[in-house]
Amino acid sequence: MIPGWKEEIEGEYLEFLRKHQTLTPADFADRFDVSECCAIYWLTELARGGRIRISAVEVLEAGETPCRLLNSLSCRRKAFCPVEEVANVPEGRE
Repeated sequence: MIPGWKEEIEGEYLEFLRKHQTLTPADFADRFDVSECCAIYWLTELARGGRIRISAVEVLEAGETPCRLLNSLSCRRKAFCPVEEVANVPEGRE
């Protein structure tokens, strides 16, 4: 790996987020030409590092993908997505 690559990517993402304040993972994915799953991964990493706040979440139903269908089907980088394709949701979850 190239030293500093992660910090460079995160810096670019943070610069964009500072200018746009509030947006969806799909908006973020569109801007950076990544899958929505990849966007969620990077946004989660930034939140874990205390650099952004995640203010809303949605529950997935059994068999749903974290990416919206169109984003999931059109993603050229799907093979490299760090998120599993299908939500593993136990039956009877409340």
